[in-house]
Amino acid sequence: MNIGKETEYVEFKRSTSETKEGIISICAMLNKHKRGVLYFGVRNDGEVVGQDIGSDTLNKLSHDISDHIDRSFLYDVEKLQTAEGKEYIEVSFSGSKTPYSAYGRYYLRFHDEDRVMDSDMLRELLLSNTNDYSYWEKARSLSTIDDIDYDELDRFYTDATEIGRIKVENKEYKSLLKRLGLMYDDIYLNKAGEALFSKNGPVKVRLTTFASETRITIIDTELFEGNTFSCIRRSLDYIKEHIDWNIDFDGSVKRIEKPEIPLEAIREIVVNAFSHGEYEANTDFDVSIFKDRVSIYSPGRFPKPYTPEEYAAGNLQPVPMNELISHVLYLSGTIEKISTGFERTFGICDENNVSYTYEEIVTGFRFDFYRGHLDPRKLSDIEKDVLEELKRKNDMTGQELAKKLDVTTRTITRALSTLKLLGYIQREGSDRSGSWKILL
Repeated sequence: MNIGKETEYVEFKRSTSETKEGIISICAMLNKHKRGVLYFGVRNDGEVVGQDIGSDTLNKLSHDISDHIDRSFLYDVEKLQTAEGKEYIEVSFSGSKTPYSAYGRYYLRFHDEDRVMDSDMLRELLLSNTNDYSYWEKARSLSTIDDIDYDELDRFYTDATEIGRIKVENKEYKSLLKRLGLMYDDIYLNKAGEALFSKNGPVKVRLTTFASETRITIIDTELFEGNTFSCIRRSLDYIKEHIDWNIDFDGSVKRIEKPEIPLEAIREIVVNAFSHGEYEANTDFDVSIFKDRVSIYSPGRFPKPYTPEEYAAGNLQPVPMNELISHVLYLSGTIEKISTGFERTFGICDENNVSYTYEEIVTGFRFDFYRGHLDPRKLSDIEKDVLEELKRKNDMTGQELAKKLDVTTRTITRALSTLKLLGYIQREGSDRSGSWKILL
């Protein structure tokens, strides 16, 4: 049997004795096209010659791939068989975290060859990185149309049609999913479709309540497995169940319960976490309730090089990390408008005197709401320096501060935004001729 020819997307190896060369080809194709297929047991001309596949062959090959390519990506290792009974191996893969390296070197695919990248090629690849998860979203999942959570899909259809964001009179499930861009083919869902609507629990969120301000003593914990929609609902319910509620009166005998942290703000951050999260990451989504704060963690990265303040200011175009997932959440009304969540959250917290912080860490992005109006946020060195300079001369411009402190104007802009949001400074007058009022 002949399965075609080698291309920029396809590589053949005669056997797993060429595993190292095959792994280099995976790396090269990921860097060039962010996807590809590698076959073992196939000659260069595409003829399947087969190879011995023992009980540990696939497992060893899978470990070799993960051990020798430096960044995580999605891949499936499958044993296939021809009509004549010849066994061979297919490795299909996709990943958007370019650049990838194999055995300590960077490679790029040219036709059917793998070439080591020089410094100029590597620099160009770094600059062209789109910083989203679009290739992951469109990759084939293991879930089929039979694995759909139809109750969840019905709920989506009802919500989306009631608010007028989709107009589909004939609700036929496969047609609806295709229209949403969530089918890989006529049988399988793509990864975005699986995350949103599979009943097999593709998404995990860890929910934990701690006795103090640290993770030492656990009061309550739960690992919830569902899809994106059900994980959002469970996260919101868990937070509502474990935060404090205050009793207010509206002037009559009626008693009103008010959460210590506005639920609208919590909802914006929870939805943001699942909308922008990296679903192929090695860590789960996480909601942690501490004595002093509610912490919401999302695996993944914030669109670089910008900050939440810059998106909240409305000066930037939206950059959805998961375009398909974000769009479906928008259609359902779960998201009101893409990339406006931080603006609403900051405004709600400021109105209700609730302190918050956020931090991009190695494995993801974390947002903390502080309970009881606590704000243990420590200023960074550059934020402290900017504040001290403004105390000496409160009408300094961003360019003057940048020159004085020997940093970029973007660094100064971020520091000023943080100081303003945390209540240390307030702008008086115009941007051109005004000054900064020191509040703390």
